[in-house]
Amino acid sequence: MTDNTHSAQTGHVDLTRRERQIMDILYAREEAGVQDILDGLPDEPNYSTVRALLRKLLDKGHVVYRQDGARYVYRPVVQKAAASRSAFRRLLDTFFSGSPREAVVSLLGEQGDSLSREDIREIERELDRLKQRRSRG
Repeated sequence: MTDNTHSAQTGHVDLTRRERQIMDILYAREEAGVQDILDGLPDEPNYSTVRALLRKLLDKGHVVYRQDGARYVYRPVVQKAAASRSAFRRLLDTFFSGSPREAVVSLLGEQGDSLSREDIREIERELDRLKQRRSRG
């Protein structure tokens, strides 16, 4: 098995819808071969299309691959947690003017009725922890 950490930039590059779908699959599975990715994509494109998209993602610095026999196995460069924080920051900036308060209020207004009592208790515990940190600093 060889690991190829293809030397491309890892800075923010806008992804197409299909590239995002591939990244979502890689984050969910941690790593995947082309057939695994094909199986996870809606309205399945052909094999060579997925290979071309993976090449673009390699060139943009979003994925690396290792060779496992004749098979190439791809994985994201950025850890899922870091990608999640970055995506959440973009969501806040795009839809809520960068305001976590606006996002929370909107989410509770839209989805609040679906929260269980335990969900609400966990949110309250997190708010209490935040208040304690604020009162110390």
